[in-house]
Amino acid sequence: MTRLTVDLGNSLCKLRAWRLPDAPSELPELIGRFDLDTRAETLEEAVRAWVAGLTRDAGEVARAAICSVAAAERTARTAEALIGALGARVPVVVAPDSGLENRCRTPETVGADRLFAARGALSLVRRACLVVDAGTAVTVDVVLHRGAGSSTGAFLGGAIAPGPELLARSLAEGTAHLPRVEPAVGSPALGRDTNGALLAGVGVGFRGAVRELALRIAAEAEVFAGGSPPTVVLTGGAREHLLEPESVFAGEVVVHGHLVHLGLLAALG
Repeated sequence: MTRLTVDLGNSLCKLRAWRLPDAPSELPELIGRFDLDTRAETLEEAVRAWVAGLTRDAGEVARAAICSVAAAERTARTAEALIGALGARVPVVVAPDSGLENRCRTPETVGADRLFAARGALSLVRRACLVVDAGTAVTVDVVLHRGAGSSTGAFLGGAIAPGPELLARSLAEGTAHLPRVEPAVGSPALGRDTNGALLAGVGVGFRGAVRELALRIAAEAEVFAGGSPPTVVLTGGAREHLLEPESVFAGEVVVHGHLVHLGLLAALG
């Protein structure tokens, strides 16, 4: 059975096609992927073309789901493109219920990407963990597990900070003379020229911010009190910045490149 998930982010629209396993304990198999700039004028046309090719090669799609942090108009147009490509009889669900209890003070303001990444993390490790999604922004969140036999739990909240690309862009756009640099994994802290200093501030500074957030959030979340460092489930296009030359995290790190998509699949059931 093929299912389609869409992570419509600030920078990229990421489509993934999955074949569900026979055993519930096994992970879904990724059978197709397509990425395009969320802001591209041809996004909807490209989505329709890719889905048409997918159904031709992989067979009929049973269900589709969208997680979006993009503008409402872009989200609606992407959903319409999917419906047009799949046909009206294939359900296309925008932001399905994550299945998590949202314990934030203003739950309606929590981004769908954070919730589905958290649900995806639980489907992987099935225990309380820190969920780190390093992309345009980086989020560090706590999710609790309901217990044995369950893949759901409670979302406690966390922190949001700039990712490396956003840090580099803000330094260039917010100053008169500093150039734009491309963040590089493993940049040294001692910059020997202006570019090197910017790379250090962006790369090493990003690592330091996430390390401190993970330590402080774990300390403030009572579920982790008195124990070993919590498991971190890490995703996002900038995740390598947090792993090289060594991990910024004290405990176990589980890496998965499609965490939001796993959360969407889990929510669809």
